[in-house]
Amino acid sequence: MASDLSKQSKRTFQVVSLLATVMVVGIHYKTDVPDTPSVGAATWNELWQEYWLGGIARVAVPMFALTAGLFYFRSFDGTLACYRKKLSQRCRTVLLPYFIVASIALTSWLIMRRVRGESVDWGIVEFLSAWLLRPPAEQLWFLRDLIVLVAITPVIGWAIQTARGQWLSLAILGAAWMLNWQPFPIVAGWRVLQIETLLFFTLGGIAASRADWINAVARWSGPTCAALCVSWGTLVAARVVMRADFDIWYVNDYRYPDLVVHQLSILVGCAALFTLSTRLEGAYWGRLSGASFFVFLVHEFPLRALVEKSVEAVADPSYSCWFVFPLVVIGCYSMAIWFSKQLPTLYQTLTGGRTPSRAAKLAESSVASGPTPLSREPVAS
Repeated sequence: MASDLSKQSKRTFQVVSLLATVMVVGIHYKTDVPDTPSVGAATWNELWQEYWLGGIARVAVPMFALTAGLFYFRSFDGTLACYRKKLSQRCRTVLLPYFIVASIALTSWLIMRRVRGESVDWGIVEFLSAWLLRPPAEQLWFLRDLIVLVAITPVIGWAIQTARGQWLSLAILGAAWMLNWQPFPIVAGWRVLQIETLLFFTLGGIAASRADWINAVARWSGPTCAALCVSWGTLVAARVVMRADFDIWYVNDYRYPDLVVHQLSILVGCAALFTLSTRLEGAYWGRLSGASFFVFLVHEFPLRALVEKSVEAVADPSYSCWFVFPLVVIGCYSMAIWFSKQLPTLYQTLTGGRTPSRAAKLAESSVASGPTPLSREPVAS
């Protein structure tokens, strides 16, 4: 599919990648949530964490999926040769990092169990499942989803090759997502594919043929950006008031009005995040975005387990996210910059070639587009 993304749009996606990664870290370091539907029964600490990390931050995954679909399909011509080439590239840029982090996470988990004197009664099937399909690092579910999406891109490409197919695909997937209908089975504790990642990846594929729309959004005015941000925040606040303990992650703690408001907040939030990111695009942010995939890979287990254990000894865990979350973000990005300079080969292997220096060059290039934690298409194509 042809693509003519503007330089501004390409740099904006780099900032989106950075902000979405920070949001993902925040989601995983959330420490307290309301435990009843009533907003009046929750503490301010619970409500603010739910608002920012359970509401605002929830646009991260859809934006990752949309960006991955966009950068995949912008250079996908539908041929078997192109599909095989991209599949080979994703083995190096997605599957290999998944395997490395899954191996580190499982090894760390087994060591911790041994230190605590706890036995692990696994057969070979359970071991392989915990290693390759459901490793202890929670963020890897998304990379597993991406691997599935890349495998079925010929089907997605066929479905969206015409305007009629695009609208039909959006109607079916959008309705399923709006109702939180999850048609895919659970394998080793995770669904084979989340309907949300499928929808937004497909939306990204459609956007690849309509780059002028994306460029137009990138040029939206400041007042429009402000209106979107206010609407986004208002919808999230409304959902928190309607259902303080809202949760759709493998549970159904919601009513349909709560769900609709939540999904609308994500749609508006995606547009708001993109337009907001256009105000931040630049070489510095572009360089920092090159460290985002590293941060995405390392911020969770075993790091989170060590951080939580340390916090328990010195502070109230329920309030700890307000200082732990920013410290982890700063620490992980600093580690990424240091790692990329001191051990560049190892860093590139772990991140599939996504480096701060490469991202900085992409931010200044007229032909390259910003990498995300999910897609390295601008480099690999």
